[in-house]
Amino acid sequence: METLFWLLVLLPWIFAFLVAIIRDKNFSILISTINFLLMAPIAFWFFFKAPLPTFIETPHWLDGLMLLYDFLLLFYFVHQGIKYKHKLIYLLAFAQIFLLLWNVWIMPHSQTPNIYIDKLSAFMFLIVSFIGSLIVIFANQYMADEDEKKVAPFVALLLWFLGVMNYAVAVNNLEWFFALFETTTLASYLLIRFRKDAMSIRNALLALWMNQIGGVAILISLLFFIHYYGVYHFTDILNIGATVLSIIPLAFLVISALVKGAQIPFHKWLLGAMVAPTPVSAILHSATMVKIAPYLILRLSPAITGTLLSKLLIITTGFVFVVAALFALKEVYFKKILAYSTISLLALMMLAGAIGTPIAVAAAAILMLFHAISKALLFLEAGVIEKLYHAKTIYDIKCLINKAPITVLFILFGLLSMTMVPFAMFIAKWFTLSEVAGLLNRAAHVITIVMLAIGGVSLTSLYLKVLGVIVTHNEEDVKVKFEKIPAAYFIPNFLYVLAAFFGTLFIAPLIQKVFNPIVIHVLGVSLPVKMGTLDLVVGNLVIPFWVIALALAFVTIVPLIAYRIRLKADRVPEYLCGETIPVRVGTYSLECLDKVTPYVEYIALALIILTLIFGGGMI
Repeated sequence: METLFWLLVLLPWIFAFLVAIIRDKNFSILISTINFLLMAPIAFWFFFKAPLPTFIETPHWLDGLMLLYDFLLLFYFVHQGIKYKHKLIYLLAFAQIFLLLWNVWIMPHSQTPNIYIDKLSAFMFLIVSFIGSLIVIFANQYMADEDEKKVAPFVALLLWFLGVMNYAVAVNNLEWFFALFETTTLASYLLIRFRKDAMSIRNALLALWMNQIGGVAILISLLFFIHYYGVYHFTDILNIGATVLSIIPLAFLVISALVKGAQIPFHKWLLGAMVAPTPVSAILHSATMVKIAPYLILRLSPAITGTLLSKLLIITTGFVFVVAALFALKEVYFKKILAYSTISLLALMMLAGAIGTPIAVAAAAILMLFHAISKALLFLEAGVIEKLYHAKTIYDIKCLINKAPITVLFILFGLLSMTMVPFAMFIAKWFTLSEVAGLLNRAAHVITIVMLAIGGVSLTSLYLKVLGVIVTHNEEDVKVKFEKIPAAYFIPNFLYVLAAFFGTLFIAPLIQKVFNPIVIHVLGVSLPVKMGTLDLVVGNLVIPFWVIALALAFVTIVPLIAYRIRLKADRVPEYLCGETIPVRVGTYSLECLDKVTPYVEYIALALIILTLIFGGGMI
C-alpha cells in the first residue's frame, strides 16, 4: 500500500520531468495517456480494495526536506513580489516565513505518522486521478491548436500538479499540509501567467497574494495547536475532543478553506484565472484544486459541527451561494459563467460540510464528485468551441448546433447534469435542503433555507438561460452533419458524460458503496441508507429506481427530439406591405448588479470576519 501511495505522488512528477525534457507532442500525448491508465486504477484500488483508514510512516529525512522546501517556496514568493514590485506579496511571504520559524522553534517531536489515508483521502485520489488525468490528455490537443512549442511545458506543469494534489489530501501533518496548500498556490500562479502577457501576469499576482492569506491562516492555526495542545497532526487534533478543543485555530483553518474556495470577496483570483488556457480552469479552478476547500471542511466537520463557528460558516457560505449565482446570471462569457457557478457550488459544498450530519456530509461528497465531472466537461467544451469555432460568449454559440451537434449535446448534457432532476447534483441539493429543513427551530436555519431556495432557483435559471441560447438553431430544416472532433477532445468528454449518466442511474449503489464509507470515516456513523437495492432510500427520502431511470431517459431524450421540431409563425403583420419585423427575444437584464458589487463584497468580508472572531470564540 505504501508503494502504491508514493506511485500516486511520484509517477506524475516523473512523467512531468520526462515530458519537459523530451518536448515532443506525440510523446506528451503518450505519457498523458499512460498516466491516466496507471493513476486511475491505483486510485480505484485505494478506495475499493485497500484496508482503510491507515497510517504510513515516513523517513525522518523527509521532515527536513519538507521544511527546506517550505522555506525555498516562501523565498520564491518573496522574489516574485520584489521582481514585480508587489509589496503585498513579499510582505505576506515574510509574514509566513516568520510564522513558520516560530512554529518550527516550538514544535515538539511527535510519533504520529505524517501520512493518513482514509476514505475521504481515497475519494480525492479518485477525483484527481480520473477526472484530472483526462484533462491532461485534453490539454495536449488544446495547446497544440495554440502553439505546439507550448505543449510540453504546459502538460508537464499539469502532471506535476496531479502529484501535488494526491500528496496534499493524504498528509496528516498540518505543517506539511501548509507546504502543499501553498504549492497549489504556486501551481495557480505558474499556470495563470503561462501566456506571459500583461493581463496574465497581473491576474497571476492577484491569485498569489490572495491565496497567501490562506497560508498565513494555516500557520496561525498551527501555532495555536502547538502552543496550547502540543499537536500538529489532523488525527491528533480531532482526538482532543470537541469539549476541550479551542475553536480559535479551527476558525483560522476555516478561513484558509474560504480563501482557497474563492469565496467572496476572495473570488477575484478565480475569475482572473479565466485568462489562462482553458485546461487550467478545468483542472485547477473547477475540478480538482479548489476541492481542497470542501475537503478541509469535511476533515474538520466532527470538531466544528454544532458550534457557533459552524452556524456562522453556514450563513457565510449560504450568502455566497446566492450572490455568486446571481452574478453568474448577468455574465455572457461562457467561462466566466462557469467560474461564478463554481464559486456558488463550492459555497454549497462547504455549507453542507458545516452542517455535519451524515446526510449533509454525503451531500457534500456527492456535490464534490459530480461537480468535478460536470464542470470538467463544460470547461473542456468551452475550450473546444474556443479553438474550433472561435466562440467565447454564449451568443457566439447561438445556432452552433447546426454545425456542431456533438459539441452542443455534450454542453447540453453538462448543463442538465448540474441542475435537473434526477441527476446526482440535484439529489445532493435535495439532501442538503432536507437536512436544513429538519432544523427549522433555529432562526439561522430558516435564513439558510431561504438562501438555498434563492440560490437553487438562480442557478437553475442560469443554466436554462445558457441552454436556451445554445440549442437555438436556424429556421431552415438542415440535415444534421456530425463534426469531426480530435480524439483528445472527444474521448475525455465522452467519458465524463458516461460517468455522469451512469453515476446518476446507479446513484443508490453509489451512495451505498462510495459515499456511505466516506461518512463513516469522517463522522464515525453510518448513513441511514438501505443497502443492496437500486432504489434510493436514505432516511425518509425514497426514489424508486424506475423513477430515476425514466426521468433520466426523459431529460436526455427529449432535447434530441426537440431539435427536430419546427414551429412556424407568421411574422408579417397586415398593413406593412409584406415587410417583415425581426423577432427579438431577451431576458431580464441583471447589469444593475454591477452597482451593488462593492456592497456585496463588504457584506461577505464582514461575514468572514464575524465567522473568524465570533465563530472562533475570540470575543
